[in-house]
This record gives sequence, structure tokens and C-alpha cells, in this order.
Amino acid sequence: MCEMRVWKECVMTNLLFIADVIGSPGREVLRALLPELKRRHDVNLTICNCENSAAGFGLTKDVAKDLFDSGCDVLTGGNHLWDKKDAIDYIGEEPRLVRPANLPEGTPGMGARVFKTNTGVHVGVINMLGRVFMKEADCPFRTADAVLERLGKQAKVIFVDFHAETTAEKVALGWHLDGRVSAVVGTHTHVQTADDRVLPGGTAFLCDAGMTGGFDSVIGMDRAAALRRFLTLLPERLQPASGDLRLNAVLVKVDEETGKAVSIQRLQVPLKAEAAREDTRAVRAAGGATTTARLLTGAEPAEAVTIEARLRAHALSEAGFVPKLALVSVGEDPASQVYLRKKGEACAAAGIAVERVAIPAGTTTEEVVRRVKQLGEDPSVHGILVQLPLAPPADGQAVLEAIPPFKDVDGFHPENAGRLAVGLPGFVPATPYGVVRLLQYYEIPLKGKHAVVLGRSHIVGRPVATLLSSKGCDMTVTIGHSASGPELRALAREADVLIAAVGRKHMVTADWVKPGAVVVDVGIHRVPSADGKGKPKLTGDVDFEAVKYVASAITPVPGGVGPMTVAMVVLNTIIAAERQCAMVRA
Repeated sequence: MCEMRVWKECVMTNLLFIADVIGSPGREVLRALLPELKRRHDVNLTICNCENSAAGFGLTKDVAKDLFDSGCDVLTGGNHLWDKKDAIDYIGEEPRLVRPANLPEGTPGMGARVFKTNTGVHVGVINMLGRVFMKEADCPFRTADAVLERLGKQAKVIFVDFHAETTAEKVALGWHLDGRVSAVVGTHTHVQTADDRVLPGGTAFLCDAGMTGGFDSVIGMDRAAALRRFLTLLPERLQPASGDLRLNAVLVKVDEETGKAVSIQRLQVPLKAEAAREDTRAVRAAGGATTTARLLTGAEPAEAVTIEARLRAHALSEAGFVPKLALVSVGEDPASQVYLRKKGEACAAAGIAVERVAIPAGTTTEEVVRRVKQLGEDPSVHGILVQLPLAPPADGQAVLEAIPPFKDVDGFHPENAGRLAVGLPGFVPATPYGVVRLLQYYEIPLKGKHAVVLGRSHIVGRPVATLLSSKGCDMTVTIGHSASGPELRALAREADVLIAAVGRKHMVTADWVKPGAVVVDVGIHRVPSADGKGKPKLTGDVDFEAVKYVASAITPVPGGVGPMTVAMVVLNTIIAAERQCAMVRA
């Protein structure tokens, strides 16, 4: 009996806490390293701070799914948790997420929950926000007392994520809760501290767990932009850095019988990215399918562009100059209405006024041209976008040429096309511009690499080829098209970066892609549901399910290039307004 009693007291619950995940680089580290960490340390429950996981600010439903798919069981938050406004409902409904408990009544979500480990042990998780130098919140000390009154009856093992600014406040809460919770771990400052210990009452404590993401940075963000912000005191767009990727975490061993911590261990695990990629490429080259390609989603880089546009729009508004975009359509094409709505919403979110100009189907080219010229002469309108296709008999090319080049935010006017070709300032078509910005955001190596562009349209193929071969990208570019013949597939296999913009569903299959290449899918096609009753499914020019096992990185459809196209329209509108504002002042 005595031996059995001693054995029960020594049964441990292993809790792994992942420090603040910073954007897609942080999620990449998590996907690569978490499964092995859980296996090696026999982890029973994985908790992850997610408040910076979507483009460095906030959380979205898709990003949360990525974190859960990577192996996280519970997500905790902080002061940036609600930065993505469209995710507020999700945050309130997700049962695996714990937001700060000491926020006002009515805040979406719950500040404490009980979860089961993979061995059936109940674990309470509490998230708390500091008050010193942070947003207004209730007292974390008294809130913790109140929460423990309820939670202590449901679980002996209790973990606290204290998201706070100052060391003193974190240390104080650790002492306040010593002996009443299993662990108090601080987050928010993104620098892992070396004060890990088990306090006398049996509570494991660490001031800050650090961060998971790019350490060649300023606390996870691009260091050049952060430095400019400190040096100039001007608004600066910050985006997650992806150099020197590492995972910071904390492993806490808890006696599940008493709820007391036995040990706490800091972890800092680097991601050997290039070595991992080379190993994977070798396996793929030998015909094996290992892990899937890195997903280059458009939401994060689009959000970064939108933030930049919002800051610049605010500066214009402060000067009494409100940017305005006219969205012109002819007819009621369903797809066009969806695109126009998205562009209008994105502009409004960035502080751009939007004027919808809906012209009935059957309107002549002359009448549409007259209306566009009126907008061109209106000084309050800084950008004009004509949504193609136009309902007959209106001629799209004639209408596009009626837009003044300095208001042509879609970049389709012949003058802007010519300026791009010879390297002069002008407006670049939104989709090619978005493709380049997406590749740059994810720090895809471009200089000296070979890009193959499939498609030669003036909307995507030719301008994206020009951009990739220009200074700043410095790629060698080949354009392939429908007249390239049977050699087109072999040409595609030579690409380090393959851009598919041919307008043919799933034309690019696995045997078109060189192992390890980066694939950007610009195509978009609607495929009816299998039973013909559900919503149509969107797919691209690339056979995604096959190619993802060959490429090193790939854009999805939907959710890849599409969000970037909308974001670049927003940015082009701001640029147009800035130039016209400068002309007025001159």
C-alpha cells in the first residue's frame, strides 16, 4: 500500500507553453518543431500564446486553425488579441481559447477554462493582463483570487499566462499565487528571461517565456522598420521578421496529485531551415512525398500593406486631404460584384472614401467613356478603377484609355504600361505588384534566380515578368505561353520561381515543377460542387494537391494572390492621392 501511495504521488503532468508566436515565421517554426518537442518531452498539454500570430498583430480563425493543426491544444491571448476586428466573434466562440480574465464584463470569450490532458487530467488555464504601462484592466491580483475560487474546485493543476509589461508586476503575481497554482509564466516582452525557478509553495515561475519567430529582428519585427520608427518617431509599417527562426517555450512538470510544480525548464530551439529544406528536397527528388510545401497565404502580407496604406491615409487626412476611389462597373456580373465589394471594404478600412458608379448593362461605349472622363475631371476623386468585364456593347479598352493615367490605380492605361516597361514611375497593375510584394514579404530569394511566367497577358504575365527582372528583384525571367508548344512543361521545370497565369484549370501538375521551386498560382476558376447543389469551389491554374509535395512553397487558391490584389489597389489609391495632393500644394 505504501509503495502504491508513493507511486501515485510521483505521477507527472507535463505542460508545454509556447511563447508568443510572431506571424507566419513563428507559425512556420511551430509546424516544424512542435511535433518532435511533444514526443521528446512526453507532453500532455500544449498551451500557446497567440496574440501576435496573425501578421504580428492579433488572431484570425484561419491562423488559429494553423496553430491547432500544428499541435497546440490551448491558445492564450494578450493586449493585441483583438487587433483583427473581423475575428472578434470567433474569439468569443472558440472553446480552446482563453483571453485575459481581468477585462470588463461583456468582453468576448472566457478568461479561464478547464481542459483535459491526453491522460485525462484536468488542467485549469488562466490568462491575465498586467495593469502597469498596459491598457486599462481590472486588478490582476484580485481577479486571480476570484477566478481561483471557481477554478480550484475543478482542477488541481493550474497554469497562468500573465501578459504584462513590467518585471516587478510579474514577480509580484508569482509570489501572490505561490502555492495556489502550478505555474505563473509571463509573456508580452518577447525576450526570454533566465529567472526560471520553483517558488517555495510549489509554483513554477518565469518572468517572460520569450517569443517564437524571427530573432534577426526587434522583438520579432523587421529590424530596419523598427529602427526607422525609433530614429524618426514617425509611423512605420512593421511586419514579422523571418531571419534566425527559433522557438521559445517552457516545460513545466507538475505532480498531478498535489498540483505542485516539480521543475520548470526554459527551451530555445533554433530552426535549421536550409538543412531541413535540403533533406526534404532530396527525398522528393528520389520520388518520395514527405512534408507539404510552405503555404504562402496572402492575408498577412495584405494586412501589412493595408496598415501601411492606413498610416499614409491618416497623414493625408490630417492635412485636410481625404483620399477617394471611384469604382466603376457596367452591368451586374456576379463575380465583379464580389470583387467590387471586397475592394470597397478594403478601401474603407484604410480610410479611403469610395464612390460606387454602377452603369446599367446595354450602355454604349461613348456614354461610359463620358462618365469616366467626368470622374477624371473631378478633383475630389483621386483614383478610378473600372471593373472588367464590361457588359456589351461597352468596349473595355476604350473605357480604360479614358482614365487619366495619374488616376489609373489598376495600372492598365497604355501610358502606365509603357512607363513600367522603361522603368519610369507610374502605376503597376495590382495583381503583378501584389505577387512581388508577397514574395518579398516571405523573403523568398529572388536575386539571380530564374523565374518562369506562364502567360503573356498585359494584365498579369507581361507586367509581372517586367517587375521580376527589374532592379530590386534582379531575376532572370522567361515567359512561356500557349504558343510555346510541347516544350512549355520542360521550360516550367527550369524555374526557381514559377508564376502560373494561363487561365487553364490545373494545367500545372507535379511534373511541371522542379523539386524545391516556389509556385505562385494567379489563376482562379469556379468548380461546381460534386452534387451540383452546394457552393462552387474555387481552384487555380495549379493542381495544388499534387504540387504541394514537390514545391518548397506555394500560394493557395483562394487566399493567396487574391488578397494581395485588393491590398495593392488600396495602396495605389493612396499613392495617387499623395501625388495629387503634392500637385495641389505646389
